[in-house]
Amino acid sequence: MNSKGNPVLIEMAGQLPEASKLYQLIMTSVNYATIFIQAKEDFFGFADLDKEIKNGMTGLALLKQNGYESYLQDMEDEDRLRMCGIIQMLADLAQELDED
Repeated sequence: MNSKGNPVLIEMAGQLPEASKLYQLIMTSVNYATIFIQAKEDFFGFADLDKEIKNGMTGLALLKQNGYESYLQDMEDEDRLRMCGIIQMLADLAQELDED
């Protein structure tokens, strides 16, 4: 368990919608492996909104389920790419922290 959270992860999570599952996981300081898994799922959802990602769900449906619904409403392609970058950085950091 990640008892007090990583300040860099927490600061970066401020760029995520507060309703997102990834944001909630980071703020509740769950273990880094769980954060990494969720970040990768969200990343693949944003990477291809129409592709089937998990259990027959498209990236778009999965992202809505994971708390990004309001973000997706007004999202432009530039926003999608920026979110991919943020989530990828979160995944990379969580993976590194998990390995330590």
